[in-house]
Amino acid sequence: MNKKSLIKVAGSVWIMVGVFLVLRGWQLLQRAMDEQGSASSAVFIALAIGVVVGAAKGKFVLSKSANRNKTRIDGLDESTLKIHQVYSKSLYILIGGMMLLGFLLRTYNAYLGGFIVVGAIYCGIGTALIVSSWTYLKPDPAANEA
Repeated sequence: MNKKSLIKVAGSVWIMVGVFLVLRGWQLLQRAMDEQGSASSAVFIALAIGVVVGAAKGKFVLSKSANRNKTRIDGLDESTLKIHQVYSKSLYILIGGMMLLGFLLRTYNAYLGGFIVVGAIYCGIGTALIVSSWTYLKPDPAANEA
């Protein structure tokens, strides 16, 4: 395992989780229509808001976290790299917290406005992860100069 591979794994995981969350969000939005009687126009608006806010969050917030993680990986000793170093310990704790929050959102969706709100949140977070994954996967300009 080398640093480039670790960085590509980090970006690939963000893309896969992002796609999963967008698909899960879409399922929740469909449930909002089927089970909770949400209008299709309301679902479309919720989806659009989730994607736009998520894209902005990915570009302006999560990309900074991805950049910090990429810098952290670049600073690791190449001879001792392990796959679990793809993210920092604090980021693993944050991921666990986000998973718990997702469970709580789905479980208590009725208190938050129903599946339409939770689905939009899922789509937004998924979009943010997909957009910010570019930070990991874009070509490194310093490598092109060498």
